[in-house]
Amino acid sequence: MIVSWVGNDAHRGGKDAEFLTEKPVARGRLFILRMLTLFAAFIMASASLLAQTDGTLSSPIIPGDHPDPSIIRVGKTYWTTSTAGNWAPEFSLYRSEDLLHWVSAGAIFQHTPEWADRDFWAPELVSDGGRVLVYYVGRKRGGGLCVAVATASTPDGHYEDHGPIMCQEDGSIDPAFARDESGKPFLIWKEDGNSQGKLTPIFAQPLAEDLIHVAGEKTQLIVNEPESWEGGVVEAPYIMRHGGKFYMFYAGNACCGTGCKYAEGVARADHLLGPWEKDPANPIIRPNGAWKCPGHGTAVHTSQGKDVFLYHAYPTSGFAFLGRESVIDSIEWDAQGWPVVNQGRGPGTLRAGVKLAVGMSDSFPGTKLDGEWKWPIGHEPDVQVASGALTLTLPEGASQSFVARTLLSPTYKATVEIPAEGGVGLIGGAENDVTLSRHDGKLELWSVERGQRRSLWTMDAPAGALWVSVASMTPGEAGFSYKIASGAWIHAGETVNLKGLLPWDSGMRIGLVVDGKAGDQASFRQFLVTDQAAK
Repeated sequence: MIVSWVGNDAHRGGKDAEFLTEKPVARGRLFILRMLTLFAAFIMASASLLAQTDGTLSSPIIPGDHPDPSIIRVGKTYWTTSTAGNWAPEFSLYRSEDLLHWVSAGAIFQHTPEWADRDFWAPELVSDGGRVLVYYVGRKRGGGLCVAVATASTPDGHYEDHGPIMCQEDGSIDPAFARDESGKPFLIWKEDGNSQGKLTPIFAQPLAEDLIHVAGEKTQLIVNEPESWEGGVVEAPYIMRHGGKFYMFYAGNACCGTGCKYAEGVARADHLLGPWEKDPANPIIRPNGAWKCPGHGTAVHTSQGKDVFLYHAYPTSGFAFLGRESVIDSIEWDAQGWPVVNQGRGPGTLRAGVKLAVGMSDSFPGTKLDGEWKWPIGHEPDVQVASGALTLTLPEGASQSFVARTLLSPTYKATVEIPAEGGVGLIGGAENDVTLSRHDGKLELWSVERGQRRSLWTMDAPAGALWVSVASMTPGEAGFSYKIASGAWIHAGETVNLKGLLPWDSGMRIGLVVDGKAGDQASFRQFLVTDQAAK
């Protein structure tokens, strides 16, 4: 099903984040003037709760958890995908004609590639030579993190997976593609040294002409400077050309979770293999009152001849529980030839007049599950959609099974009708969730943390059709309730603290859950999520 992201206004706001500043490299009066200009712009952005866009763009482009985004333009159509983490089907696709209105377009992989079992990160879309490639990260079964590649004839076509092409001992992540000054193709990536307490170099290595095999020797382009704003990490390279030079956008510092310190920097070179010079004004994208920890993006040249940058950031409202949203801003070029994103004000926000859907509904029409529903990799559910109902059957060897969707706003209420058995839950992952469900004549609120189930509240279940709900007005807390027919909502247990369920690298999800023994079934009708703050 194609879902258009147009609807109610989103709500943003919050407190500024702090940053280490890089030690400046003297460049005379022009450098000092540029630093003062950028500093003034940063202060102006920090003073405002909502940093504005350039008036033609709007952020987030799609509500919810869509980190490490990549974007390409094929003809007049833009395509984007983002990190899947440990959720399948991997790498959701969206398309747009104007960068404002996006519709879902399936996923790159309908089935998890056999060579990997988790950590599907940082897909990089490439349109080159009349075909589309996606370089991506996965964790090899029984091994480490690798860069792999898949190809298709069109962005929404069938992708043929070619498996891993770069697997270093410390891990290889965050791939990108570039051609050097002579047109020779290169794979660009980060060696994941920080996972082993080491420095994190970004490398380039030639690709064969088929673009799916590496050739030659690797060359280090840049490495993190631990005493600077970069801290223990540089990663997420993206290389573009402008004015005869190569520009590498890259992210630095801690990416994820409540302790993140992410930001975006840039370096430039006359030749792809260097030497590379980092911008003394780094980081060029910093947090502001609306967004935290911005970084990891891709540029695209628009059909109007402008450069824009798509990257992710945490909304200050909802923060880690909502996840990292995809934001977009304009790139301009200053007198010294350095890029300036959104005039140095940090990530922009919703364009005036643009409305963003922060609610969702599914009446389960037809016979196919909507593509926005996901499940943990290795835990594919037994799903049937028919006659306006979703039915989940519990597989052998499982104590619970579910499908889940990303949150779209920091305040929400999700409701669903349960004709017989089943429940609604907030999902952190395959072994972390809290659920209110009816099963074997009982209505029970229970949680699973690291695979260990604990009952929080229980009662004899009412007979007949039942509606259950989960709602949150405060990030990190949620309350569950139930009702029968046209009756009033009744609280089920006490407010639940969600901090122990939160993944380190993604937001929470709303799930429909079946539990019990193998073969047990749960059916669901009329799933609805509303934004509580919009009321």
